[in-house]
Amino acid sequence: MAINAVDFLNALEEIEASKGISKATILTMLEESLIKAYKKQLGGDDADVRVNIDIEKGIIEMYQAKKVVEEVEDDFLEVSVQDANALDPNKKYQAGDEYLIYASIDELRKATAMSVKSMLKQKFAEAEKSILYETFKDKIGTLITGKVEKVDDRGISVNIVKTSVYLPKKELIGDERFIVGETIKIYVDDVASGTKGAHIVVSRSKEGFLKCLFMEEIHDVYDGTVIIKNIAREAGERSKVAVYSHDPNIDPAGSCIGPNGSRIQKIVSQLGNGGINKEKIDIIAYSDNMAMFIMESLKPATALGIILNEEKKAATVIVKDDSLSLTMTVAAFFSS
Repeated sequence: MAINAVDFLNALEEIEASKGISKATILTMLEESLIKAYKKQLGGDDADVRVNIDIEKGIIEMYQAKKVVEEVEDDFLEVSVQDANALDPNKKYQAGDEYLIYASIDELRKATAMSVKSMLKQKFAEAEKSILYETFKDKIGTLITGKVEKVDDRGISVNIVKTSVYLPKKELIGDERFIVGETIKIYVDDVASGTKGAHIVVSRSKEGFLKCLFMEEIHDVYDGTVIIKNIAREAGERSKVAVYSHDPNIDPAGSCIGPNGSRIQKIVSQLGNGGINKEKIDIIAYSDNMAMFIMESLKPATALGIILNEEKKAATVIVKDDSLSLTMTVAAFFSS
């Protein structure tokens, strides 16, 4: 079958540019789809079907190959020397040769053509998901920026690097709201590759989102001078961040807070999408002294008493009833 080589090549290049799938991969998918569909039309998966696509000449050849034998045992896969020579008198066939039965693309039944289309669509989807996985697997644990393209009651859809990801409402910060076209930072929590392809898990409420903001805004955290030991977070309400430094001359908490709270305010300003009620962040200097560390972690609540059980790695803390809500984040802090 002859096709317009220039148009075909342009179509391949357009798909390559828009979907990120190479021309070689597209040709392989087309070849595999044609082979599978023609085998189905012939009535057997064991048929020896071959496809040759020459994009320079604009030719697609498709044929069934049969083995030339002296005595036919399976006429689906074999042809006798006598029949081969009778069907193609221009050649002299001998046992062991191949006899090729060429087919025109025009001879494909409508159902077969639909099958090719369906298989190609599936292969394109699989290829796109594979590319998606390879593109984002190294971005796990980082922030990416996208644009809101859809908003509904369950969450928002964000466009990122030629694809879209869905950010469920539970992964937003508190009751923050976004509008279509707005730029948004999201945290890549995971990229799962399963039977249904790649799936990018994103969030703004996870601890990792907050940690990445610290790395972006505070140089001492970025270069490792200050280490974040742990984060406990109730997104939109309060977070506890334990920090530590190997340098005794560095105040890790002070480095994160900054002069007049300037550094921590840069981070807080990015939580909650400009709402009035901002997420509160408590910076805690990590200590190997667990009793002291727990007392610092509880602030602004005050511990009336602490009972440590080092064997079970547990602690019982006594606080006033009106401070119970303040201790919930701390409980998550030590259980995470």
